[in-house]
Amino acid sequence: MTTENATIYDVASDAGVSIATVSRVLRGESSVSPKTREKVEAAIARRHYRPSIIARSLTGKTTKSLGIVLPKLLNPHYAMIFTGAQEEARQSGYSVSLFPWSSLHAREYDPATMLAERRLDGVIVCVEYLPPDQSEELLTALRGLKRFMPVVLIGCVPPDYDFPAVSLNAAAMTKAMVKYMVSLGHEKIAFIGGVQEDTDPLRRDVGYEEGLKEAKLPCIASYRVYCKGTPEEGKAGLDSILNTLKPEYWPTAVIGLNDLVAMGCQQSAREHGLALPRDLSVMGCDNLFCAPYLLPALTSVDTHQQRVGARAAQMIIRGEPARETMDWEIIHRDSCAAIRENRPDAANDSVI
Repeated sequence: MTTENATIYDVASDAGVSIATVSRVLRGESSVSPKTREKVEAAIARRHYRPSIIARSLTGKTTKSLGIVLPKLLNPHYAMIFTGAQEEARQSGYSVSLFPWSSLHAREYDPATMLAERRLDGVIVCVEYLPPDQSEELLTALRGLKRFMPVVLIGCVPPDYDFPAVSLNAAAMTKAMVKYMVSLGHEKIAFIGGVQEDTDPLRRDVGYEEGLKEAKLPCIASYRVYCKGTPEEGKAGLDSILNTLKPEYWPTAVIGLNDLVAMGCQQSAREHGLALPRDLSVMGCDNLFCAPYLLPALTSVDTHQQRVGARAAQMIIRGEPARETMDWEIIHRDSCAAIRENRPDAANDSVI
């Protein structure tokens, strides 16, 4: 019998009881029958299970500590979320421990037990779009974690995830970004970044397609490039469009998944001899600290990351099982311009 890294789930399975029953035994509750208690204690001995830390985390005593799980620690977007959560926690006398996204996918360690062992009063988990198999795996891990502590989700949270959440309606936001470009006279609008996901009605592709449809513009496959949210991937994404299409079919506007992707698009445009924003308008998302300092200064969508982190922390500290959608706003800068002001020949362009 394998005994390394035994979890509470292993003990429950070995004893033929529920996890809740194991928890009651660990807490020393009198509601457990002597026979059941004996089975659980025997399973603990066989598994060499060390319940002390988890047992203390299940006593109901607050530890004044929260956890936050973020996908990409080098992206300033997530640093802003962490800052908001940490400041809100600090004001309430709590501390916040940071965990990388990979913690929830560690094959050798049960994520629910891993976080429970930290004796946290709750955990904030940032959700990103995932392939269906990984999404189901994450949902299973989250439901297991919910047995130990409150869980609040942030990010692009699918409607069918049964958790308190501070989420973003990415579809509505992306549709507004398309509408903004259309208002400037653009008809050839590319969208770069993200993963192809077919089920979530709030995903960005839905907003991109709806925005084009509302403007009576075609949805052109070559204008939609999927890639990671980095400057390198953004540059490669626009490179692939500009290197594949004839110049007369090049987009006049590009929407980046985030500001990092938009930065890469700006670099690609310059390398292809395009003047910004005369020849190409570029728009990002997240309104990172660097956006005003790019050349030209980047038009972006402020998704209020610090407020998201702070509100998620509030939900745990105050015990508010809410589900909220965070607002956003377009921050207008110099990277976008009206096409007819800067492209006098644009009226003669044909849309492929």
